[in-house]
Amino acid sequence: MMTFRYLIPKSVFNELTKLCVDRAPTVVWGKLFADRKESFAVVSSFEIDEQRSDNEGHERPKSWMRMKKTKIKTNRKLKEEEGYDIIWNFHTHPSGNTELHEIDLKILNYLSMGVMVIITDKEIVGWYYDKRSTKKPIIEKMIYEVIDDI
Repeated sequence: MMTFRYLIPKSVFNELTKLCVDRAPTVVWGKLFADRKESFAVVSSFEIDEQRSDNEGHERPKSWMRMKKTKIKTNRKLKEEEGYDIIWNFHTHPSGNTELHEIDLKILNYLSMGVMVIITDKEIVGWYYDKRSTKKPIIEKMIYEVIDDI
């Protein structure tokens, strides 16, 4: 069985990790955009959500339902109007910890499935979460490999 790979150009990787350092201790939130190939995905760009990025930590959503509806609506719009293939949500962890925070897990649990990407000053790690068909959720680590700019 072929392993699916997650690739990120060096320039995008450097911008994201620098963002984590420059905006610390603030947690920066945003979206990563990628193109799906046969057995890999290549990150093409990112967008910062400045409205959510003005806090210093993880915050519980004010409305879980609104968060979910907004995520679905926004991602659908970006895919249809902008032509993005893959959209992952990301945020920075200025602490350097790549593990999911308690609120991260609660958000993924509420959504039932999804990917949350954590960016530190040294690495980018994604977490695939799926609890649709099992009692205990499937949580898999997604390692982003840095590649030369295309």
